Amino acid sequence: MKTVSLLHAALLAGSCALAGGCAPIGGQTLVEGGPGVLQPQVIAPPAAQSSIVIGKSTKADVMAALGQPTKVPFDSGFEVWVYRWPGAQKTHRAATELVVLFEPTGVVKKTRVRPGYAAEPK
Repeated sequence: MKTVSLLHAALLAGSCALAGGCAPIGGQTLVEGGPGVLQPQVIAPPAAQSSIVIGKSTKADVMAALGQPTKVPFDSGFEVWVYRWPGAQKTHRAATELVVLFEPTGVVKKTRVRPGYAAEPK
């Protein structure tokens, strides 16, 4: 149960860190070429996730496969890496997100892909 709670906290913290705090982020534009922002023509989210082996892939392996992430370290030694693919609107809300949770040993504990949300109604 602690792992689930830690993953939930890590995912929330990862999203908040990307937003520059937990402020509304729907309309903010992703910075192309920024840390953790990948282009779909380079590698698609499912392929990126399948390139990571839970319990085996290390930080170096993931960095070599996907490049520089947005990182969220925790005092416990766990660390979250986030990769995003811009959606049609190129906003945080529309971006598909791959979240990778590393154990304190530097090995992947869990991964998760969150598809982008539709555009906010105006």
